Amino acid sequence: MRLRSSLLILVILVSAVLIHGAETPIPPAPTHWVTDTANFLSPETVHTLDARLSNYEQRTGHQVIVFIAPTTGGTPIEDWAVRAFKNWKVGRKGLDDGLALFIMPQDRKLRIEVGYGLEGTVPDAIASRVIREVIVPRIQGGDPNGAVTAGVDALIGVIGGQSGALPSAKPEKQAKPMSLGQLIFFGIIGILLLVFVITNPSLAFFFLATILSGGNRQGGGGGGGFGGGGGRSGGGGASGSW
Repeated sequence: MRLRSSLLILVILVSAVLIHGAETPIPPAPTHWVTDTANFLSPETVHTLDARLSNYEQRTGHQVIVFIAPTTGGTPIEDWAVRAFKNWKVGRKGLDDGLALFIMPQDRKLRIEVGYGLEGTVPDAIASRVIREVIVPRIQGGDPNGAVTAGVDALIGVIGGQSGALPSAKPEKQAKPMSLGQLIFFGIIGILLLVFVITNPSLAFFFLATILSGGNRQGGGGGGGFGGGGGRSGGGGASGSW
């Protein structure tokens, strides 16, 4: 009886090891916002989307990435996506505000993985609609470039920021010359300030020191880039196929 129990435990342990070892390994974290190892998109689309998502992260802090590979190697895309999202630490530490669009053309499957910090903004129902109504119909229509571009635009619109498009350069406005009334007004202000400094030098020095010390404060901004310490996802998002 004891031998039978020991053999049963051994079989269970060996099976667990074999199952774990059979998991498709996750590739290293990408170095760009858009990665396509399956040649699913045109080089122009990859370049354009990468620049847009980079700019979007710089402006909003939210990290949105697209990762396209031929296959998950037999692993359910939901499991594969959660592992990749966690390993790559998509999003910012403490905020977990990352989102990833995974597409596996050979498997004909895709997945939107949403970090904890965006699950309230991009619930499963919304992610599913983006897949079913925006991405899949375009893929089925033979337009993978338009499918991914429209999907990214839809997701960014839901998260906030309207669009990841690069801002166009605006011509600088020419400074208008001051009117006579403005010159007189600022002249009077200047004279009054001069009189104040002459008659109250100590008080004037105090005000000047206060202004200068306040002007040196700078807000801390969160930098972009991958491996930001995020990656926590409870499986939020949606999957689809075509």
